[in-house]
Amino acid sequence: MFIRLYEEDERDLYVQLTDEIIRLMAEGTLKDGDELPSIRSLASSLQVNVKTVQASYQKLADEGYIVQRKKARAVVDRSHFDQAAWEAKWRRLLRQFQHECRATGQSEHDTLQRLQRDVQKEENL
Repeated sequence: MFIRLYEEDERDLYVQLTDEIIRLMAEGTLKDGDELPSIRSLASSLQVNVKTVQASYQKLADEGYIVQRKKARAVVDRSHFDQAAWEAKWRRLLRQFQHECRATGQSEHDTLQRLQRDVQKEENL
């Protein structure tokens, strides 16, 4: 499971983590019934506080994306996942980004090149 959190992101870490797990569901990396890592192991691998992962898992459970059981790992429950709504959200965000780029005089070509370079740098970390 590949999750990346960013210190410079304005969102709280638990929100970033929640969004990353939902992204993995949308991509099909996490399937219905898959077990998530234990809270402690995920916190350790991401080098975040255990409470960050607990808050993320709680948010996912509250929204119906996972099922948490006492003394067992959280399990993905895709029955509440709305792929169309997820894709619509990202289309809205991309349109907003596109408008902001245009408003600052950035061409789509330059913006795409910059994004590709940034993604390649991230993948090489």
